[in-house]
Amino acid sequence: MVSLSENAYLLHLDTREVTYLNWFYGDPTCGVISEDEKWVVVAGDFEITVWDEGVVTTIDTSPVFDIRQKDAFTVELLVSIPYLDAAVWELNIATMELRKTAHYTTFFNKEYLSKCTILCKL
Repeated sequence: MVSLSENAYLLHLDTREVTYLNWFYGDPTCGVISEDEKWVVVAGDFEITVWDEGVVTTIDTSPVFDIRQKDAFTVELLVSIPYLDAAVWELNIATMELRKTAHYTTFFNKEYLSKCTILCKL
């Protein structure tokens, strides 16, 4: 996964294909490739883009600061940092359901990051 001039791309290393994911206002802020490599989530200041086995879906949102995979079909998103309404949201990849699960104060003085895929700028 890479970003170039506010655009996000998925690079398929085995086939050498490049898949265009989305244009972001500003560069994407975070992204994750699922452990089984069946889906990808990339997020930025105003939207989340999901690539799920060839289908690209976009969801409008508040600024996403970070992301991590929770289980086989769920990611947790750290949203609206440093604003007062900062929260952790879950996105179910199978249903595209997005829901708030906790206020960010739950994670004060705790490490949020677990596994992450770094977006590199070219």
